[in-house]
Amino acid sequence: MGIAEDWAELMFSLDCLSKGSAKRKFRRSIKYGWGGLCAYCRSNRATTLDHLKPKSRGGSSLRSNLIPACQACNHSKGSRHWLEWFQEQSFFNETAKELIEEWISNKRFIEEELDEERPNNRAKICPEPCTI
Repeated sequence: MGIAEDWAELMFSLDCLSKGSAKRKFRRSIKYGWGGLCAYCRSNRATTLDHLKPKSRGGSSLRSNLIPACQACNHSKGSRHWLEWFQEQSFFNETAKELIEEWISNKRFIEEELDEERPNNRAKICPEPCTI
């Protein structure tokens, strides 16, 4: 590789994001993880993120606790437990429940990460002396 002539040569696929831009990218990735649809009713566009365990009950804003929801579902659920509320809805189905439970356990995210082939851009350490 030689000696870097410019600091930019030392950056390996790093993204510099502002806080707002990072937050939008984070939220967008959650919505796209569900095809842009509400994870509950699966018929409306997801315009909000719902906390599965509400913040008012100690829930976090981690990816595994956030799920895309349409405004109607998010407002209807309020601060109730997601499963209790979801089972009362006319659109409840077992498959959707299982998908949400997989999301909570990060199973889908972990499988996506394992399936994705990543280029190895890491520097290698060579224990032998180098001749320049």
